[in-house]
Amino acid sequence: MFDFLKGGKATATVTVDRPAQPYYVGESVQATVDIQVQKELNITEARAQLVCKEEYQYRYRSSSTDSDGGVDTDIEERWTTAEQTVQHQQLLPEGTLASGFRQTFGFTAPIPADAPPTCENGKIVRITWLVKATLARKLARDIEATVPIRLLSTPTGEASSGGEYGFSNEPDEAVLSFNLPSLEWCLGDTVKGELLVRPQKGFDVSEVRLELVRREYVPRDLGNTFCEAKKVKLAGRTRLQPGQVLALPFSIAIPEAIPVTMRTHHSSVTWSLIGVLARSLRRDTSAEQEIFVFSKRP
Repeated sequence: MFDFLKGGKATATVTVDRPAQPYYVGESVQATVDIQVQKELNITEARAQLVCKEEYQYRYRSSSTDSDGGVDTDIEERWTTAEQTVQHQQLLPEGTLASGFRQTFGFTAPIPADAPPTCENGKIVRITWLVKATLARKLARDIEATVPIRLLSTPTGEASSGGEYGFSNEPDEAVLSFNLPSLEWCLGDTVKGELLVRPQKGFDVSEVRLELVRREYVPRDLGNTFCEAKKVKLAGRTRLQPGQVLALPFSIAIPEAIPVTMRTHHSSVTWSLIGVLARSLRRDTSAEQEIFVFSKRP
């Protein structure tokens, strides 16, 4: 019998230094991998990895031909998974592990500054993080052990300055903008500011409102988008006149336990404030400004 056909039995166990606490972008995961062999085992490698697992739903066009030769085309949705190894460490090289072999290894995995945070409640995007130990084998299923970790994001300070933000879709009709103390916020925060309205013409609006919008986007194939908006009415029916400057204060809470701002090669989650002048019998006049929503402050 050839050695590479030999089977074997072994177990791998993974523990992390914060089993019940989250990690933050830019920190390191400290893990321990314990390997025990009950029966002689051939491996190509023993390794430890920090893995980002992304699940996303994309839309595609499918075609089928009926019995008469006609072609039917449908738009379908499908979930798929992409795994990215962020950190890798070889624990053992290719070789044979003898019966009774046991060894414990340390694994330090720095989390990159641009790593996407955990996204558990997305509608078309989900991100999970795993510490994985693998005994890789030829012609046999690998022996694996995984431990999930929760990764959170924190404000960077790069967009924390107050100011006037946003651009109108119809600046010849009205110039709209937001007076905001910051563009960086966290889940559970209440965004406070002012919607500034500077009409360039006289016209009526049925209402003025603010929308806090979360967009999940998957660009693959036909693209797939999920939007969820929280709306606050700032004013009812109003006659706007050129030369006016309206400053409408607002406060709107960011819900908790939902996806934060993140971007990968396969998907993104973005947040925006939209100020809307609702108009009858024509499209609304509006302004939009992206804000950046993080998991929590450290």
